[in-house]
Amino acid sequence: MTPNTPDEIETKFTVFTQDNRAIGDVLDRKNLDSIRKSHFNPNRDTKIFVHGWKDSMDWGSWKSFRDRFLDTYDVNVVFVDWYPGSSKNYLKSSANTRVVGREIAKLIEAFRDVGATCNSMHIIGHSLGAHTAGYAGEACRDPAISIGETVGRITGLDPAGPGFSGNLDNSCRLDKSDAAFVDVIHTDGEPAGAGLLDELGHQDFYPNGGREMPGCPVIGNKMCDHNRVTAYFLESIASTCSFSPSTQGATYEDIEAGRTTKCTTFTCPEMGYKADSSKGEGAFYLETNNYSPYCQG
Repeated sequence: MTPNTPDEIETKFTVFTQDNRAIGDVLDRKNLDSIRKSHFNPNRDTKIFVHGWKDSMDWGSWKSFRDRFLDTYDVNVVFVDWYPGSSKNYLKSSANTRVVGREIAKLIEAFRDVGATCNSMHIIGHSLGAHTAGYAGEACRDPAISIGETVGRITGLDPAGPGFSGNLDNSCRLDKSDAAFVDVIHTDGEPAGAGLLDELGHQDFYPNGGREMPGCPVIGNKMCDHNRVTAYFLESIASTCSFSPSTQGATYEDIEAGRTTKCTTFTCPEMGYKADSSKGEGAFYLETNNYSPYCQG
């Protein structure tokens, strides 16, 4: 489906730091002065958050992410709000992710122009926002579109499944070529779920099998599994408890069939913010508690 134009999508970029936690600075990707005059610091790492379908940065747990990061780390937190483009029917909103992804790439290009590095960029996207992050990373790598450099990291929080699962070209969804390190958490990969089970990143995590999350109702679920991933990632930012996998498989099918290798602290990464690309690639399985705190480590 043909996407809307950038003017119709009305993507809004807002930066928060420890110096302006409550009131963010609105950024114009076409105007470097709007970035230079903001609280954005090119010497800090930057966390870029992208919401999903029918969502907005004014709702849900996004402000909790902002506060948790700024309580714990001296970073730039950037909100990407594309609600006018995400509030369409699902197919139209899915098409709009391509436009928003390129807009994010142009924003990162502007950040680089004021002194930031691409390696310091970490894009965190939920649902359709995960694929939007993938399009942003892909656009950054393409010199015909943007800067021809690779962003440091993309985290996909239960990437959207409908329209993105199965045997697709990597350019059509988030994949591990979109950043130097791509980690993905799957929580709603049921056949009729909002997420998917396909391995997309360097590290793909399947808490509780990646389909149904403990503590979510079996009947009347209403997106509980799909949204539970945000609670896991939020907890992982500052928790002393480790979301450490117990098993590793070459593919998710290996994990499901019991063809797994016992993990140790030396062979398996932690799920969530502390995931580490130096500990190998693959699919990882772990269990969580029914309610917060979710971490069992």
